[in-house]
Amino acid sequence: MVAPFLLGAIAIVFMLAYWRPGAGIVVGILLLLFLPGRWWRWKTRRFHRGLRALKSGESAAARAEFEHFMSDLEGDPRFDRWQPIFNLGRRYSYPGAAHANIGVTWLHEGEPAKALHHFEIARRLDETSAQAAFGEAAARRRLGQLRKAEKAAERATELRPSYLPARLLLAEIRRERGDEEGAAEVLRPLAEDGQDPESLIQEMLSQWPTSAEGEDKQPGSPR
Repeated sequence: MVAPFLLGAIAIVFMLAYWRPGAGIVVGILLLLFLPGRWWRWKTRRFHRGLRALKSGESAAARAEFEHFMSDLEGDPRFDRWQPIFNLGRRYSYPGAAHANIGVTWLHEGEPAKALHHFEIARRLDETSAQAAFGEAAARRRLGQLRKAEKAAERATELRPSYLPARLLLAEIRRERGDEEGAAEVLRPLAEDGQDPESLIQEMLSQWPTSAEGEDKQPGSPR
């Protein structure tokens, strides 16, 4: 679905080409087209800073940016009302994504209980979020809640069948529950494509420390 804002911009361009108004009117119209985009970039600046910090491995800095972002959204109904216009007509839960990313930062710092809290909030805010379902599965696995972790991982793969980390995590959880056949079923397509599922699983699990203090591995922690 094409964004109403984009359609409006195209319509205005054609209008200008047809009527050829004065320079002052043209400048005013261009400002009206320019200012909403600037407002949106300013409003989402902390969210994108958080994504960049998370990608760089700066978990604490990323978490601070996402928390500031959510604080900025409080009491601003315009953001939720206008966001589909800037996302090509698609509804996107920025608060849900922010909570999911905060959960990721806590996973990276070895705090699965804190991570789970945010992933659960993210899932309530956006039931279609594969990231939230995957994060919940990872956190519950670390907490030894393997049955619930498996259900969350299954939900992540259903929401996004091409989500490789969710597929790998589901296979690992099934192994830990003693379901080797179920794990093999999940990994078979990867092996058939010439990939090495075992190395992919180990690479994924290596992203999360066993605990914030480096304690011994607990049930459900990476092997």
